[in-house]
Amino acid sequence: MSTDPIEGSSDWAAWRRAVDLDEYESRWDRIAEQGGNPHGEVDFVMAYAPRTAIDAGCGFGRVAIELTARGVETIGVDLDADLFARAQRRAPEIDWRLEDLATVEIGRTVDLVVVAGNVIGFVEVVDRPEAVRNCARHVAPGGHLVIGNQLKASWPTVEEIDRWSAEAGLVLVDRFGGWDREDFDPNGEYVVTVHGRPN
Repeated sequence: MSTDPIEGSSDWAAWRRAVDLDEYESRWDRIAEQGGNPHGEVDFVMAYAPRTAIDAGCGFGRVAIELTARGVETIGVDLDADLFARAQRRAPEIDWRLEDLATVEIGRTVDLVVVAGNVIGFVEVVDRPEAVRNCARHVAPGGHLVIGNQLKASWPTVEEIDRWSAEAGLVLVDRFGGWDREDFDPNGEYVVTVHGRPN
C-alpha cells in the first residue's frame, strides 16, 4: 500500500497538485470565524443519532473532529499521509487510521459511516466498488452509510452507489440533492445517498 498522496487515482493526483493544503485547511476555519457553518455534513448525519462513527476519507479531520465534539465516538480513515498528519495535529486524541478504504479493517461495526467530500470519486476506478462495500461492511444493524458525491462524467453514478451498497447488505433509506436535504434532481450536480443495514 502506497501512502504517497500523488500515487492515488489520476483525479486525486490532479487535485493534490493543484491545491495548497494550508489554504484548503484554513478555508473551513475562516468560514466558522466569519459566522458561517462549515459543518453541514455533520448536521445532516446527526439526524440519524449515531453514537459511533467512521469518517471515511477523513482528510485533515474536519468532520471527525466535529462529530467527536458532539459526543460521537469517531474513527477517521484516510490514505493521504499529508492530510492524515494534519488530522493528527488538530486532534491527537482521535483514533486516526492511515489506511485504504477498500481494505481497512477496523475490527468492529459502527452506527454510521460517513463518506463526504467526493471521496469515492477520488478512489481509483477499479477500487471504487470494494471501497463502498468495505465501508458498508462496517455498518452495524440499524446503522447507516452516508455518501456524498458530485455527479459528473467518470465519477460514480447513483446506480453504482446503490448497487455496491446493496451487495454489502444495505438498503436505500434516503436520497437528497445536498447536505441541506434538498430534493434530489437526477440531472443535478450532487447527491447524498443514505443506505441502512436492517436490524
